[in-house]
Amino acid sequence: MILWRRKKKESLGTGGNKPPGKDQPDIIMGAANLKDFIAPSIVKEIIPGDRNMLGQRCSDYYVEVGGTAEMVRYFRSFYAALTTGYTCAGMLSGLFAGDFGEADCDVAVHVMPTDSERTLWNLEQKIAQKEVAFKEEPNPARKQRILREIQDLQRQHANLVSGDETVMNTAIQVLASATDLEVFKRFCTMLIKSFAGKGIVLRPADGNQLTALLNMTPLDPGRIWYPFRNAEASNLADWFPFGLGGIRHRDGIVIGEDNLGKLVFFNPWHHGNGNYNIVIFGRSGFGKSFLIKLMVARLLVTPILTQSGPKDVRVAIIDPAPEKEYRNLMCALGFPHIELSPHGDHRINMFDLYDQEDEDGRVRVNVEETVKAVRAVVFRMIRGYDNRDEILAGNVKIKIENLIKKLYSDRGITEDPDDLYDPVRAAGPEFHLERRKKTMPVLSDLYDLMKDDPELGKAAEILRTFTRYGGSKSNSIFDCQSNVDISKCQAFTICVADLDEEILRPLGLFVATKWTWEIFGSHRSVPKMIVTDESQLIMDKSVPELAGWLENAFRRSRKKNISMCSATQGFEVFLRVEQGLGVLKNSTTKILLKQDSVDIEAVQEKFNLSEGEAACTLLFKKGQGIIKVDNDSALINITHTPREYMMFTSDPNDVVEILKGGGACDN
Repeated sequence: MILWRRKKKESLGTGGNKPPGKDQPDIIMGAANLKDFIAPSIVKEIIPGDRNMLGQRCSDYYVEVGGTAEMVRYFRSFYAALTTGYTCAGMLSGLFAGDFGEADCDVAVHVMPTDSERTLWNLEQKIAQKEVAFKEEPNPARKQRILREIQDLQRQHANLVSGDETVMNTAIQVLASATDLEVFKRFCTMLIKSFAGKGIVLRPADGNQLTALLNMTPLDPGRIWYPFRNAEASNLADWFPFGLGGIRHRDGIVIGEDNLGKLVFFNPWHHGNGNYNIVIFGRSGFGKSFLIKLMVARLLVTPILTQSGPKDVRVAIIDPAPEKEYRNLMCALGFPHIELSPHGDHRINMFDLYDQEDEDGRVRVNVEETVKAVRAVVFRMIRGYDNRDEILAGNVKIKIENLIKKLYSDRGITEDPDDLYDPVRAAGPEFHLERRKKTMPVLSDLYDLMKDDPELGKAAEILRTFTRYGGSKSNSIFDCQSNVDISKCQAFTICVADLDEEILRPLGLFVATKWTWEIFGSHRSVPKMIVTDESQLIMDKSVPELAGWLENAFRRSRKKNISMCSATQGFEVFLRVEQGLGVLKNSTTKILLKQDSVDIEAVQEKFNLSEGEAACTLLFKKGQGIIKVDNDSALINITHTPREYMMFTSDPNDVVEILKGGGACDN
């Protein structure tokens, strides 16, 4: 019988199913896909004696991975072995921070559940073994150690039985990586040394570096079991940085809560801070002055931990705002409120000098710095009527500065602290137990010298309007001797809100800040804070001498144990002069509240914000912000008690209600 089979149709091309023509890659397969972009060019585990991609003979264990974004990256894994059975919150914070060099540091905590029945059985066996060892041990000291181990095992057993604890199999893996081989090696060495004395021994996964690297990825080929140890759930919680805040301060004042609802501590004088200075930027009405009041009030009632122990803080606030909102704060806390006003009696002399202790412990009088400060004020007064700067020619500036110096030299005042005081007289109708300070020069004394110099005639005529000869009580407010003594006050405010807004108010802000700086410089051992609100007023482009002094104060404040705190809502105005950028660079702590969309690009650039952080600053509600301390940052929600809110709020609606309830204080 013949079986007929249907013949298969041949392909249209010659040669059956074979494509026609010469062999070549498929044109569709030639198009790049996602794997082509993310796949490394090489993944190689290096052992001592191998050559790496650079052709170098290697002496360490690591993995090198080639990529498309960078030439090569080196990886080395370590497993942390804890030398103690006890843990504390934040004990691994140093690992999470990774501040050991320019390389990257990643941490993985591997957690695997255990069988509770098997765990209880293991504990019971261990307890039995320890009890036998306890009975047989002749050494009393070792018997006590074994007894403590038995008690610890019994505690674990009881917690497991009651369900209060859970035991997990855990491993802490640390992965160091860098694109530069020498940087990578130094980082690994520093990483090991930094934790060797903290009860954490980092053991490299040598011989299994590639497997360990893959353990930290979804490509996990299988666990490396030897680093796993048992740990209770409470121990495990101590390893994570959750709730510790984004800044590594564990003391100081509470300024709010983070996004997890945990307290954020802040200590301006923390030993890890590069300097103690603070800048605060935020739109009007979103909590800038409220935060200042909160910080000041809590600093005044909380001893701050410094390197030499807990210390009480001294605080001064220089307030140019017409609302005078810091007045009630000081009244409520029982501290003086000073008003520089044509209608008031308080006066300070910008020529005042005080002895100061420098970083070497020497006490001296910084005449040169005060001369420069007085010169800056005088120049601003003259430029108020000389917009084109025609009067203040080069030679005129030099002569004015020399005359200011002459005012001190004529009184025998030098850098020697003894020269600040009148010589003790052997005879006379009066007897003083304390030395009497010399009378300081005043502005009219400078005018008297300037008017006699023909070349300074025009400048002297303008300066006359700011002296007692000008006949204006408002303009001559700085031509006086000081009549307030705050040398022993822990805190005070100086308000300059009643001064002329165009010229005198910015000068008042500067003079009060400089005057406070001189007094605070006398006590280096005491932590001090000077707050200047609306400090963009000092950043006057026409008078760089004022802005220059403030920048210099921010640069030198650490040596005087002073925290300069500058607050402003005018970010763009603040950075319009180069000295403003200098203030920013010399501030370790930066606090950003709600920002304006017009300023956000400059804010993001100057504060090195991520895209997410920059977006947050535009969406913040009142009392929300970001605090950045060096490279650390945290989102904060400013928290307060009802009493604090009543004391600190500047919301007009709230103030009315407080006044109705009798919450205001008298001056």
